[in-house]
Amino acid sequence: MSIIQKAMQQKTAQDNKQKEPQNPERDGSPDLVHTDPVPHPGDQPIVADGFPSVWLPPATIEIDLDRLMQMGMVSHTDEQANATITNEFRAIKQKLFHNAFSSGAQYHQRSNLVMVTSAGYQEGKTFTSVNLALSMASEKDKTVLLVDTDVLKPGVSDMLGIDYRVGLIDYLQGKVNHLSEIIYPTSIPNLRIIPAGQPHHLSNELLASNKMERVMNELAHRYPDRMVIFDCPPVLGVVETITLSKLLGQAVFVVEQDKTRLDDVDVAVSQLNKDMAIGFVMNKAVRSVFGQYRHGHDYGSTEDQS
Repeated sequence: MSIIQKAMQQKTAQDNKQKEPQNPERDGSPDLVHTDPVPHPGDQPIVADGFPSVWLPPATIEIDLDRLMQMGMVSHTDEQANATITNEFRAIKQKLFHNAFSSGAQYHQRSNLVMVTSAGYQEGKTFTSVNLALSMASEKDKTVLLVDTDVLKPGVSDMLGIDYRVGLIDYLQGKVNHLSEIIYPTSIPNLRIIPAGQPHHLSNELLASNKMERVMNELAHRYPDRMVIFDCPPVLGVVETITLSKLLGQAVFVVEQDKTRLDDVDVAVSQLNKDMAIGFVMNKAVRSVFGQYRHGHDYGSTEDQS
């Protein structure tokens, strides 16, 4: 072979090597494999603020149903256990469903977003929030998302026996890229939870932000079969609940029998969004008492704690 032919072969080999795709991660170690994790079937990735679509689905939260049953909560597993309160919350949720999915929906914006609040603390709002969510999760054609927005004194996780997890305030601060990362599936198939997250001194400003409004729009419209229950702080003395009411379509106002002052209820309700459907639940009732539901409906009474 002539010198000219050898030179041409070397030149061809060099050209072919330059055309091979370069892998900057190949440094003698095994190839790195990048795959998108399979999202939970109930919550596809929600991309926000320019972050990429790759996300890690949260681990399923195990909820101790026996513990809840012993606490007097709505039962999914035993029709005879806590039958009274289970049936009462069945009646309450039907009013909410009517406003969210039936003819009542035409009168309210974001009517599948429901706040649960009270005039003051210790009147039963978290107890009501959790039981409503448990009752709604038993539906065959609906799902429920329970959001702890009592960011000053979170109570949902304690009531459900859940350890601390990253939540709403962390997402609003930008510490979490995707909203889907804080929507936790639970061992109850139709129930998902967003915890409150780490408390922050600017919680009201975060809840009043444009980012929070985008969250509400996303939650209201992404899934047509989903109810979203917000466990909110009491109204009196707390700005956050008034702020949140502007973004929600319905409110359940919890009143403790023989404790809550009617004047406080009037003052508290007057500060909420006037376009909401607002109903009342009598908690810790020792007799059958039915509170009035604005727009001509009734909720009912419940008989327990917190």
